[in-house]
Amino acid sequence: MKYGAITIIYNPLSTGSSETLARAVKRDILARFPKQKVSLRPTQYAGHAEELAYTLAKKSNNPLIFSSSGDGGYHEVVNGIMKAREEGYDAVAGLLPAGNANDHYRNLHDEDLMERIANGKEQKIDVLKLEGTSKGKAVHRYAHSYIGFGLTPVVGKKLNKNKLNFFNQIWIVAKALLSLRSVKLDLGKGIHAYDSVIFSNVTTMSKYLKISRPSKLDDGTFEVTAFRRRNKIRLIALLLKASIVGVEEDVQVKEFSLQVAKKTPVQLDGEILTLDAESKVRISLEGRALNCIV
Repeated sequence: MKYGAITIIYNPLSTGSSETLARAVKRDILARFPKQKVSLRPTQYAGHAEELAYTLAKKSNNPLIFSSSGDGGYHEVVNGIMKAREEGYDAVAGLLPAGNANDHYRNLHDEDLMERIANGKEQKIDVLKLEGTSKGKAVHRYAHSYIGFGLTPVVGKKLNKNKLNFFNQIWIVAKALLSLRSVKLDLGKGIHAYDSVIFSNVTTMSKYLKISRPSKLDDGTFEVTAFRRRNKIRLIALLLKASIVGVEEDVQVKEFSLQVAKKTPVQLDGEILTLDAESKVRISLEGRALNCIV
C-alpha cells in the first residue's frame, strides 16, 4: 500500500447512495488493509468538497482522495487537487459512482477497485482548463469531462437530476427548448449565435447525449462541438440524433480561444460560472495532469 492516507468525501444530504457507498468502501479497504489509514469526511455546503480536497492534498504524503458522488462532486475534488498541484503538492483522485449519470466513471472505470488500490494502479488523464473573467476578476477553473455553453449543458444538468428512460428524456429536452436562449460567442470568425458549444474530454454526456466520436482522456487533445442557432424543429431533431446515434465533433484541438458578447453562463461538469461581458476565454488542456483511480 503506497498511500499515506485515504479519505472518502461524501454528501450526507445526498438523495443518492453517497454516504452508503462511502461507508461500504471504507469497510472493504479496512478488511483488506487493516493498517491503512482511512477516514470519511462529510461535506457541509456547496464547494466544501473542493476545500477539503485542497487541504487533504497538502496534509500528507501521496494521499488518495475519493469523492463518493456524481460528476459534480468529483468536479469539486478535482479542482481542489489541481489547486494544490499548482503549489507543488501531489494527490491521487478517486471516484465512487454515487450520481445519476456518472459519465466520467463510465468513460474511465476499469478493473476491481480494491486491486487497483492495492497495486497503486493509477491513470494519468488530461484535465480541461478554462481561463476568463468573472465579476471583474480573472478566474481559472478545471473540468474533468466537459465545458459547455448554451442549451446542451443545460439539458445535461436537468437529465442528471432525473431517473431516465427514452420517453422522459424527450420530455425534459422539450421543456428546456421552451426557455431556450442562444448564446452569442466569437469563436474566431466574428460574433454568431449558437444553441450550444461543448469542449469535451469524454464521448457521452448525461448517459444519452453522444457529443463526439470515441475520444480518450489522455490523448493530449479535446473535442469541440458547436451547434449554430437553428429553429426548434431542427434543434429537436439534432438532440434526438445526439441521443440515439450521436453527433461528430467539429474539431480536435489542444487549446481554443473565444470571446463572449455579454454576461454568459458556462457549465463545467455541473458547476455554473457566469463570465463577464466581452470576457476573453481560453480553454486549454493540462496533459496527463491528474492521477486517478476510478
